[in-house]
Amino acid sequence: MAIRALFLSASALVALAGSASAQSIAVEGLEAAKAFTPGIEVARGLNAEAWAGTSADRATRLLQEIPAETSHPIVRDMLRRVVLAGLASPSGSDPAFERARIQAAQILATPDEYARFTARNPVAQDPALRVDAYIARGNLDAACEISDAITQGRGESGWVRLRAACHMARGETAAADLAQELLRSRGEEPVLVVPDPPEGFWIEAMELDAAALDRFMTDLASDLDMPAPPASLVGPSPFEISSDTISQTDPAGGTSADIPEDVLDDIEVGVPFSTDTIVSDDVTDVDTDNGAEAGSELTALLTDMSPEATAKLYLLGRDGDARAVSEFVARAEANGLDTARVLSRIPAILDPADMAVANLPLFARYAVVTRDIAMMQALFDATTDELTRERLALASDAMGNGFIGRPLGAGLELALAETAPNASRDVLMALALGADLTEPVEAMLAEAVLPGTVDADWIGIDHAIDRGARAESLLRLAEQVASDDIAINQVANDQIANDKVADSWTIYRTIRRLRDAGFSDTAGQLAAYEYLRGL
Repeated sequence: MAIRALFLSASALVALAGSASAQSIAVEGLEAAKAFTPGIEVARGLNAEAWAGTSADRATRLLQEIPAETSHPIVRDMLRRVVLAGLASPSGSDPAFERARIQAAQILATPDEYARFTARNPVAQDPALRVDAYIARGNLDAACEISDAITQGRGESGWVRLRAACHMARGETAAADLAQELLRSRGEEPVLVVPDPPEGFWIEAMELDAAALDRFMTDLASDLDMPAPPASLVGPSPFEISSDTISQTDPAGGTSADIPEDVLDDIEVGVPFSTDTIVSDDVTDVDTDNGAEAGSELTALLTDMSPEATAKLYLLGRDGDARAVSEFVARAEANGLDTARVLSRIPAILDPADMAVANLPLFARYAVVTRDIAMMQALFDATTDELTRERLALASDAMGNGFIGRPLGAGLELALAETAPNASRDVLMALALGADLTEPVEAMLAEAVLPGTVDADWIGIDHAIDRGARAESLLRLAEQVASDDIAINQVANDQIANDKVADSWTIYRTIRRLRDAGFSDTAGQLAAYEYLRGL
């Protein structure tokens, strides 16, 4: 869609008060105020000067080229930290940069976040940008209301294409045909593609606060005679931990952070966790087993896709049924919702053993996204499958800086020696996180046939890092991870061994350069997520 230019002006007002006294007063010159692009609070937001070292033209191009379709949670987190945070504008900032940032925010923000974001960014009120936001969410009616009110630029192709869609939706076939014929005469695409909006149930549910969501689900499920949940299980509470803490030895040979003993009889999945939180026995002794009746009820719900049944799944999950949580999240994912966001809305106290049986990969990846090593340890203790335990241990080490200055460990070296699937990728990620490169490992890597080459994109990445351009570096590296993710998913669909197709050097260099750019936390989080691919 054609976007009309929007010219912004900014002014700085300096108020001076008081009168000069008889004594001499030295007056220092004031630096020119830097342009600032307002944003919203995001987890681990960047320093306000993160665009320093990047020109506005380059920043605009990078924002226009973000991997919009990626579902990789770590990539999306990297992008959100640049796009949604309030940062000083790059050098030479202009309306094109502002528009590119707003359009990127439309892709990355939730509806609530985008509303707050646009309230702080006047440029977002540009009609064309508002239309883009509505179309992206499948709301053609709202886009048409804006189109109806447009008086200037109505002949631009973008507006003509939108009017054709509006006429068609209203049954005004003749007017729609006329608009589309005009576009064809210009040699342009006559049809506006509008995605299907998410189901109304999910839109309404995910926009509610915690208390309202609980009431909404309870009311919706009431027609199906869902019993009220125990009061002790309603509402948010932190990661459930019991008694004293102990120092656990991780499978890779090092000592991990202090993890609570009995690694957690119960785990709260609905709010950010803290491994430092200790709760009283009367909370951890809550019986979260719903019994045979709940199990039978869940079985019946699995084939009922109605909003009422989905609401009941939420209530069962809130009451401690990990299987219900897993099914609820699967339905949300099918409607385009983000897994971590949905899980964060369910204040469920879950048994790690039940989580491991119901859907261990789901909860393990959520632990990575929320950076919760204690949950990872709980899942590790809850499963006996050695391959799964190995993956969880590697992920825990990656998040907890467990590789820095240490040998790879016998497991990784043996896998590399035996040319096990993904062994070279696993080893390269560990080395990128700071593991020691021993002579035997170096010799094995030299003999390994690894796909991939260093392409020109890395020149731009290296120079961005050298300039200290943090925002630019994060955007460029996110693009590399997204491309790698696409390649791996294609490999998985074709049932081909990853080492035969995927570029192991990409993930190595990405993790390494994230650390070089000062994003060690993101490097570890990314490696942890990648280690869990095998689950």
